[in-house]
Amino acid sequence: MIPSRRTSLFSAFIAFVLMGPLSLSASDVSAFLGDWTFVQEGSTDLSPFRSCQLTLSHQGTSLTIARHMDGGRRDHDESMTLDLSQPVSTVPQTWWVDNRHLGAYSPKDATKSVRARTLDEGRILRLETDLILETQQGSRPVNIVSQYQISPDGQRLTVTELRSTRPRPVIYVFTRITS
Repeated sequence: MIPSRRTSLFSAFIAFVLMGPLSLSASDVSAFLGDWTFVQEGSTDLSPFRSCQLTLSHQGTSLTIARHMDGGRRDHDESMTLDLSQPVSTVPQTWWVDNRHLGAYSPKDATKSVRARTLDEGRILRLETDLILETQQGSRPVNIVSQYQISPDGQRLTVTELRSTRPRPVIYVFTRITS
């Protein structure tokens, strides 16, 4: 049976609904922009760090997610810039700070693929990340689904990560830093 034009359009519509829009605009993520500070209560342990500040900013079609983690003598800064006009951003994969003593490391000069979309009328930002880690047993593909969910008053941000390497979700709670 040859598919009709109507069947093809219906299939394309279903794919669009399931996958979401192919790109975002800065206005889609505006509720998440700003500086956020880590709240230990309700969060997964940051070990070996004690504090974390998250900053989400945009310029043009770029969304930058930056994180500063501090633990006394240890601190770590990282950022990731996504091109919201593209369905997938390929970004450098630096040291994987979320390793949590797994013995898994980022390969030299590695990149990761990140897909971003908003859900629930802009109250949820979902990132789907695919990367490769090196372990004693060799290379391992890893998938991470990160859901950034803003509270109704816009003052609390809950980041839930589902990792293919971990049976339980990782949860980070942040409050907005107001000046």
